[in-house]
Amino acid sequence: MPAYEVSWTINLDATGPVEAARAALAIHRNPASWATVFTVLGDTEAVTVDLDPEHTDPSGRSTPNVTPAA
Repeated sequence: MPAYEVSWTINLDATGPVEAARAALAIHRNPASWATVFTVLGDTEAVTVDLDPEHTDPSGRSTPNVTPAA
């Protein structure tokens, strides 16, 4: 099974790094969050995966959109 590095990025204002990490975690764990776009790095490619490109199902179960990472 191949290994992948998966990242999610968000820009936040916070009083410090710990507060920023806590705010990002709260957003990411929120069941209603639209945080569904990830950068996925594999051995041979880097792609952006949007698990909800139509913004209709934040569960990530809709048809994903996969594009080369910028």
